[in-house]
Amino acid sequence: MLKYSDIIYGEISIKEPVLIEIINTPIFQRLKKISQDGAVHFIQPARCGNRFEHSIGVWYLSYRFKRGIEEQIACLLHDLSHTAFSHVIDFVVGDKKQEYADSRLNEIILNSEIPQIVKKYGYSIEKVLDKSKFPLLDCDLPDISFDRIDYFLRDGYSLGFLPKETVNLFLENIFEENHVLYFRDINIAGLYATMYLALSRLIWSDPTSHGSFFLLSRAIKGALNAGEIQESDFFTDYEILLEKLKASKSNLVNNYLNRLRPGLEFEYADKDVAEFWGPSKPRFVDPLVKTNGRLKRVSSQLVSLKYAFKEFSEKYSSLGVVQKI
Repeated sequence: MLKYSDIIYGEISIKEPVLIEIINTPIFQRLKKISQDGAVHFIQPARCGNRFEHSIGVWYLSYRFKRGIEEQIACLLHDLSHTAFSHVIDFVVGDKKQEYADSRLNEIILNSEIPQIVKKYGYSIEKVLDKSKFPLLDCDLPDISFDRIDYFLRDGYSLGFLPKETVNLFLENIFEENHVLYFRDINIAGLYATMYLALSRLIWSDPTSHGSFFLLSRAIKGALNAGEIQESDFFTDYEILLEKLKASKSNLVNNYLNRLRPGLEFEYADKDVAEFWGPSKPRFVDPLVKTNGRLKRVSSQLVSLKYAFKEFSEKYSSLGVVQKI
């Protein structure tokens, strides 16, 4: 048995030998040094989450909802291919859908020790890698999923937006039926959607998040073009990649890195005066609520949410920022 203490779910006991062996592999332990929030922690040190704790959290939700072991393995492994600074690399390679790491997931897993471990315990790696079989792990917006639930609650609680009582309220009022997650209480569903939208606006789409991604991606691209790093370095960890960037002989790379310091916040700017302008990823969820035996979107019953979603999507689809230096 493996004991794990989580800031959201408390003391967790992991009992399945296959899960314990996977967690103890070097490739999974690497996730402790993979930044969940990309580059913003350089400027806002409180935002210091990592992909290890998030992956354990997503697994825990699959366990809590009594999913099969292969689905639990898929949940545990869903972020294994993330690069050192997570979605910053999407800015480097120009992936507007932010799917660079996801596109490499199966390749990374198949070239690791994971398939042998899965087979050793009598499970199918082919089933584990078929994400279409596990819609509760991840699904299209605006539905909720194990992945979205965990990073929402984790960021919300750790950054002071969601008290523990509200976290527990949400966890106790999400239900599953026929591979669909839903609420039974419209008020709780409405609160969930509203708070998710607030975090999307105040945290995930804030100007410093956007600006820090641009700074670090420009530094990485500069070092890459100079031949000082290679694409394979993306799949090391943030300590290794950062050291290589700091060793760069490029003044441009060094200037970008020097601007990634606590207190050097960004603010929104119009396109004509913005230093960085580009696409954002405005996210909102519109959870299902079971009313009189039927599942309906919460926004169909709390109509003002529809307008809030529309306004947010339009206003934050692209962002311009400038650093306050």
